[in-house]
Amino acid sequence: MPNVLLFQNSSLYIDASRIGSSDVIGGMIVDLVSNYLIEKEGINPFVMFIDEAHRYTKSSNLENDYYTGLTSIAREGRKKGIFLFLTTQNPKDISDVLLGQVGTFLIHRLTHSEEIRVIQNHLDPNTIGQIRMLNKGEAILTSINLLQDIHLKVNKCSRVHGNEPPFIEQ
Repeated sequence: MPNVLLFQNSSLYIDASRIGSSDVIGGMIVDLVSNYLIEKEGINPFVMFIDEAHRYTKSSNLENDYYTGLTSIAREGRKKGIFLFLTTQNPKDISDVLLGQVGTFLIHRLTHSEEIRVIQNHLDPNTIGQIRMLNKGEAILTSINLLQDIHLKVNKCSRVHGNEPPFIEQ
């Protein structure tokens, strides 16, 4: 049984580590929660954060192996006050239907031509060439609500995160 933590008036966290960590189990949980929320009446508006979203959507290389929950949220959720925040390092593994529902992208460096091809219709032609050259802390913000893409540079904060890559002496 997954460990479900509900933080009053703030967050729901589902820890599925006791039932496994495969993408299949995660996909089923995301699908079940998403479909439940679409059918539920009278919920308060909220943002649903899904990290590594490519794990829970249709893969471009698998014909009938996909989940519909996130696509339902993207299509129907806004009118119910449900908003999605998806992260992925593999935009080509997100279904075309789901990507078509996304209005705003925050794009970090992508190097594979196929990944860039998938999102190029969401970018200004002048911006596409910049994506391969983005450095650590840089991103492109593009949205249907913006007149032009914005190049962001985020300065590293002084807070210790404990997630620095290993340093290898030469």
